[in-house]
Amino acid sequence: MAMIWIVEDDPSIGMLIEMTVKKQGHEAQRFVDAEALEKRLRAEKALPDLLLLDLMLRAKDGFQVLAEWKAERATRAVPVIIISARTAERDVVRGLDLGAEDYITKPFGVRELQARVQAALRRVTPEPERLELGALTLLPASRETLVDGARVELTAMEYELLHYLARHPGTALTRARLLREVWGYNSDDDPSRTVDSHVKTLRLKLGDDADSPRFIQTVRGTGYRLIAGEKG
Repeated sequence: MAMIWIVEDDPSIGMLIEMTVKKQGHEAQRFVDAEALEKRLRAEKALPDLLLLDLMLRAKDGFQVLAEWKAERATRAVPVIIISARTAERDVVRGLDLGAEDYITKPFGVRELQARVQAALRRVTPEPERLELGALTLLPASRETLVDGARVELTAMEYELLHYLARHPGTALTRARLLREVWGYNSDDDPSRTVDSHVKTLRLKLGDDADSPRFIQTVRGTGYRLIAGEKG
């Protein structure tokens, strides 16, 4: 879960962005202009994990805010995604040149925004050397999977699916979300049952049992969740 700050002067758009990132499980704080943003920064000396920034703000515009954030040692490492109705190439180039992580034009799709947010957070979040969840261990650097210390051979997509589940332990992940995040599908439809078939082979290789799961639990009507390492 990340803390995401949003600078947006349009209440309806700001609320939509806030609701969108909260649905992803993140925390969010919304500000109407640069003054409110800077006041929060001075008051708590807290930093977000990601800043979502509108350009057309009163008093000080988003370009100025971005330039100042990237000039200051304390804030320069915070990734910034511009979300703006300004679609001209010169504006996009200027934003990226000033150090923005990404540039999203309005109107935007909710799923597009969610995907861009997750991509930005992945790029700045260090990958742990190992993920240990009970008897299950993943070694991201070598893409190895161990069960009770013994190596399990997985295909590339089987590993990607398991890795995604392992990064969200205990969370019920929908088939549609897995399709988008693991396979990169733009549609929620899965006529070939891609997710289900990969989960089935994963269970076989992990020595798991769908009826009495040790690792991957089916969440009826939703999708799957990783339960490895849970207690009680």
